[in-house]
Amino acid sequence: MIKLVPEWAYNYQEYWDTIKNRNLWFIQLRYAAFFMVVAMFSIAIFIFELSLNKVQIGWSIGISLSILFYNIILHASWTKVQCTPGKFNHLHYSLIQMILDLIALTLIVYFSGSIETPLYMLYIFHMIIGSLILPSRVIFVLSTSMILIFSAIVVFEFFSIIPHYHIKEIYSSENVHNVRFILSSLGIFAFTIYTAVGLTSRIAKRLYKRERQLKEMLEELNRAEEAKQKYIMAVVHEIKSPIVAAQSIVEIVKNGYLGEINDKMEVKLNRTINRTQEALRLINNILRISKLRLLGEITYEEINLYHLILDTIDKRKETIEKKEIQLKFEHGDYVVKKVAGDKVLFELIMSNVIGNAVKYTPQKGNIIITLEDSEDILIIDVTDSGIGIPEKEIKLIFTEFYRASNIAGKVVEGSGLGLALVKEIVERLNGTINIDSPSKIGEDKNPGTSVRILLPLKEQADQNKVKNEDN
Repeated sequence: MIKLVPEWAYNYQEYWDTIKNRNLWFIQLRYAAFFMVVAMFSIAIFIFELSLNKVQIGWSIGISLSILFYNIILHASWTKVQCTPGKFNHLHYSLIQMILDLIALTLIVYFSGSIETPLYMLYIFHMIIGSLILPSRVIFVLSTSMILIFSAIVVFEFFSIIPHYHIKEIYSSENVHNVRFILSSLGIFAFTIYTAVGLTSRIAKRLYKRERQLKEMLEELNRAEEAKQKYIMAVVHEIKSPIVAAQSIVEIVKNGYLGEINDKMEVKLNRTINRTQEALRLINNILRISKLRLLGEITYEEINLYHLILDTIDKRKETIEKKEIQLKFEHGDYVVKKVAGDKVLFELIMSNVIGNAVKYTPQKGNIIITLEDSEDILIIDVTDSGIGIPEKEIKLIFTEFYRASNIAGKVVEGSGLGLALVKEIVERLNGTINIDSPSKIGEDKNPGTSVRILLPLKEQADQNKVKNEDN
């Protein structure tokens, strides 16, 4: 078995995928070539009225049918060829295609006038194609063999060893016995072939190697990202313990177990508790992001979004009532309807989006939550009449730790991680998220924000599951 696979490509799957796809492309291109050959000879006979004899016409028909025949066989065997170094693989398959095509082209060139026909320039096209797949040493051997065979045909015609098929409509006089014409044509032809093959092979080899380098760099970055996420999880988890302990101590002081406290102290203690709770939420969000990026695990199950959203609203009921927010939940038939998804991830989405709406909506504001579907797409819309987002900053709002400039000076706790987490989860679920500000229920003072999330419904869950397993 001829060794065609370069060592650097032995375990390079992308290289094999490229070779396999190019082989299929060449097969498809050959069907077009068959019709072009038939059309070319038809035009030559019936339109240009070239004087082809019966031998030339017979061979033209035979060559055309042969191209179609072996291309059908190649097409049928394409899926059966493996990408295994050391065995018959797609590089050997490419070599067979090249040899068959060169034989067919050589016959076409010979019966159309050999050195006198411009068709022999198609050899250059074939050599360039071969240089994109086969190793340079193999393609140079093919090129040399092809030049020698073509030159031998011309020499044999020169000495009348084989018949020359002159087409007088192309050249009025025969040049097959013109030494200067033959030498100059063959010389330019050989120079062009070797130059084209050399340049193409060099470029193709560099591209393959550069692609492999990029792949290795990407793998290295992935390993670094994995190590970073593990480090973050370890550090953040350690930070969580003293904060929980501090929060417990503050709760003890606030509840009067260490003595009576006045109103001013209670306000400060409540604010301290809020700060520690926000710190814990920040830590939990960081841990969740790291786990999602590290593990990438998504579990699909039947969930009732109506109840999930109600639970999310209920957790913020105290704040909603305190701020006298008018919250409207439009859900259609989702009271009983279920969708396929990851319950934990959906809880994170709704917790952050609804939590933001409640947090940034002022006293006596409005929030509208809409749950609907359209053409197998689940639509979740959370619209508020809150402080809104400056138009120029909407595109930055999904950046980790970014907080809009209009929050400055307002006593609103936040980490800037919530929407970054939501966007990452939505994209993992093959969905999209869009933010508009002002919203349809906003006012001049409080323009409001609308968060619209589109996710695939149950019918697409299996496809999504397969996709995530492949990744």
